Amino acid sequence: MPSQSKKILILLGDIAILYFSLLVTVYLRYSEASNFTSSNFTTQQFFLIHLRAFTPLILIWLLIFYIHNLYEINSAKNNLEFYSTLARAFVVSFFVAVLFFYFANFTYVAPKTNLFIYFIIFSGLFVLWRGQANALFKKSLLLKTFIISEDKKGSKLALKLNQNPQIGYKVEAVINSTDSISESVKNKNIGALIIDDKLFNRESLVSHLYNFIDRVEVITLDKFNERVWRKVNLENVNHLWFLNNIVSGKRSLYETTKRFFDFVLGILLIPVFILLGIIISLLIKIEGGGPVFYKQLRVGQKGKSFNLIKFRTMRTDAEKNGAQWTIENDKRVTRIGRFLRKTRLDELPQLINIIKGEMSFVGPRAERPEFHHLLVKEIPFYDRRYLVKPGLTGWAQINYTYGSSVEDTKEKLSYDFYYLKNRSLVFDVGIILKTINIVLAGLGR
Repeated sequence: MPSQSKKILILLGDIAILYFSLLVTVYLRYSEASNFTSSNFTTQQFFLIHLRAFTPLILIWLLIFYIHNLYEINSAKNNLEFYSTLARAFVVSFFVAVLFFYFANFTYVAPKTNLFIYFIIFSGLFVLWRGQANALFKKSLLLKTFIISEDKKGSKLALKLNQNPQIGYKVEAVINSTDSISESVKNKNIGALIIDDKLFNRESLVSHLYNFIDRVEVITLDKFNERVWRKVNLENVNHLWFLNNIVSGKRSLYETTKRFFDFVLGILLIPVFILLGIIISLLIKIEGGGPVFYKQLRVGQKGKSFNLIKFRTMRTDAEKNGAQWTIENDKRVTRIGRFLRKTRLDELPQLINIIKGEMSFVGPRAERPEFHHLLVKEIPFYDRRYLVKPGLTGWAQINYTYGSSVEDTKEKLSYDFYYLKNRSLVFDVGIILKTINIVLAGLGR
């Protein structure tokens, strides 16, 4: 089953569990056998009343689940990471629900009791449902797959897919000979063929594939990787790739609309920046004095430099020996700075850069000129990431956090180019929502 179909199945299952739990809650509270029976309404009428009250909350909860990556098939595993994420989503959902009913006023709804009962029923059923769904994706609904490849790329992909069966593919074999491929596909009931791009233009192979394109999924290896892992293979990036995939004229309306929302949202968030800024400034001063803000020259859209503004998170002598990569557990980071980085609150002052039009909420990370000059020499087409404005957050930032080497930067660039190719307002909103998960989990660095 394709990943998109699985996501829809999970979403529909979640919605069913949410409303079924509400039905059970109302029955327990207001059925004729209940001690809380009211003579004014029937159980059905009470359900309709609660349906209107809880539906906005259910929609908010679904959004919270999305923010916590609970609709990402790659993470649909019955392991500690999945259930830890699920627990965090439950905690956030419960507190949001408490706030929701604190400010909302619904007649004939007793949220203090009903919400507690509803949440207990829902949590239990939801954990059971998701556990079974994850197990189903692992053992069933798998497409038997052949990978046709003559080098290590094929075997690496096979290993990765078989280690992550929730994606939906079971690799039966990695083959390099296509002589009897038609017979093998029929005998083993193969549902998908993933073919190395270098072999795809071979006339003998294409003639074989043509015989069963109506019943077998056929895709090149690089396109498959891009679709599943949502990043671009840098080996395929050349001048023609940019001409085919990065056409600015087609996105002029998108760019204009994005700039409008950047400006409006930036203005709306200024009061939040001021309120949190006062508290953060006091904490920075209390810890060790020194400047509150830190200005740093960065490379922006089309290579134009600008001064990026952040709350200072490092010691004042952090770069006495020159520019350095930020590394994990960097000793130059202060205690307050470590908290600010984990929650990404250190980046709040960049609202000023966004309002000025130097940055966007979503885009590639703005790099320092010192590193930019090195990376341009080491990585082909690195400077093409500046075709769009740098962002407060971005597809590479949420998938790979910080890069502390040229190799790390190459990996991040594969995500940056995927964003350049697929950028849209819907994609931008999704990135912003997933950034909230990083903030809540304290996964910044």
